[in-house]
Amino acid sequence: MLTDSVCLAECLAPGTLEARQGGRVQLDFGNSGMPIDCRITDCQPNRRLAYSWSSNDTPERPLIWELEPTSEGTRLSLSLLLPNDDLVPIACAGWDAHLEVLLAALEGISIHFPAARFREARARFEELVREQLAA
Repeated sequence: MLTDSVCLAECLAPGTLEARQGGRVQLDFGNSGMPIDCRITDCQPNRRLAYSWSSNDTPERPLIWELEPTSEGTRLSLSLLLPNDDLVPIACAGWDAHLEVLLAALEGISIHFPAARFREARARFEELVREQLAA
């Protein structure tokens, strides 16, 4: 699902992903985020996919999807480097919302981007950032 261009549009953003080491990733989040245009840094089918959540001259922001077999099925993990700026709450809320869309897609349900969830999560992440800065 994370390497199929049709599925990517349903669960993350429209675009293409060449699922191979050095393959190109192009995702367009439209008005909700920056476009992604980078190369795959690690591609191990059914195990690991790594690329940067960045484009052209923006700083590298590594993103790693990993699959791990469990007794109940498969665990999907996402690790990413967040921006070190005032976009942290937006980035966190955006990933929270996109992961909700991905979860629904894995269940075979197509949903729109959950804007209300995004707004609620953004407010909470803004509060967490303020608390961290005050500490």
